[in-house]
Amino acid sequence: MMYSTPAKLGVKLSRLGFGCMRLPILESGKIDRKLAAEMVDKAYKSGVNYLDTAYGYHDGESELFLGETMPRYPRESFYLADKLPTWLLQTEADPERLFNEQLGKLGVDYIDFYLLHSLDKDRWPAVKATKAYELLQEKKKEGKIRFLGFSYHGDFDTFCEIIDQREWDFVQIQINYLDYTMSDAKAYHDKLSAKGIPCVVMEPVRGGFLAGLPDSARAVQKAVNGDSAAAWALRWCMDMENMPVILSGMSTMAQVEENLDIFSRERPLSGAERKAIEETKEAILAVKTIPCTACRYCMDCDYGVNIPGMFTAFNRLKLFKNEFRAKIEYAELGSDHDSSNCVKCGVCVSKCPQGIDIPARMEEVEATFKGLQ
Repeated sequence: MMYSTPAKLGVKLSRLGFGCMRLPILESGKIDRKLAAEMVDKAYKSGVNYLDTAYGYHDGESELFLGETMPRYPRESFYLADKLPTWLLQTEADPERLFNEQLGKLGVDYIDFYLLHSLDKDRWPAVKATKAYELLQEKKKEGKIRFLGFSYHGDFDTFCEIIDQREWDFVQIQINYLDYTMSDAKAYHDKLSAKGIPCVVMEPVRGGFLAGLPDSARAVQKAVNGDSAAAWALRWCMDMENMPVILSGMSTMAQVEENLDIFSRERPLSGAERKAIEETKEAILAVKTIPCTACRYCMDCDYGVNIPGMFTAFNRLKLFKNEFRAKIEYAELGSDHDSSNCVKCGVCVSKCPQGIDIPARMEEVEATFKGLQ
């Protein structure tokens, strides 16, 4: 396992972080605890020491799973990252109440890396109004938090305001070779680097999108080497400065094993590989897809629409041109959850970290699949 020791933190972190947002699930929708525990055990024994969860992951079950699983290992041998749900902050009592609830679910006395979750222009005022930052700084002094940071999905000006007005130990942002230029993630990363703040990477494979490329993009990579599409995405992050931890939300043992292999050794990108990544981006952008990462922050829809499911079916149709499979996938979501149920209320738009005009794109999904009938 490759490690990094950011100067600002002074701790040795595995470059691969185990993201616990996409754990394997049973038919019931609950976490497959047996398989998930085996995956965590495999990763831990192979050197992964950073595990990332949040209050809302798996409807609150992710924290409980880690609370049941991690006591088998010495507490000082791994680092837990958890997040305060900023959308639930209404009074000054909320930050402490939620933090204590999370400690209880995790079954620990302290959290190593604690984040204000999914900050943006709308949620930052609530953090200030409820004095959440000040409360969490007190928790640091008490030893209940080791490092304080935030994750971010908003505009650049607010990002700079948050960075410049408070002291932060680390920050977590979405960054990958596509978003680096397409969503200007480079500007956010450059800001962190200039301030000497370690950047924890989320969505390095863009919710799996960069692991399932269109044929035109994949052909560019295959012409250079036989690495998987996911490996290309992860190696790009590994090759960047100031990205000490790269989170991967693993859902299968095969993904764990592949990631462990990728992060087992240094493999700097060659000039030919860097050129291929630029050509890969061009090929991806030539296909007009919806930039959804299936993070599910938009869910649940009051009208039953399975928003990420609809967008996934649409994107696969656009990327792989398999009308037969796309129609089946769309139909399997059920008439109670398909795009025809969208009433264009717009509630989902403000929740989307990617800034997608969901009602407008849902119209496009509806028209596209009606055209296949």
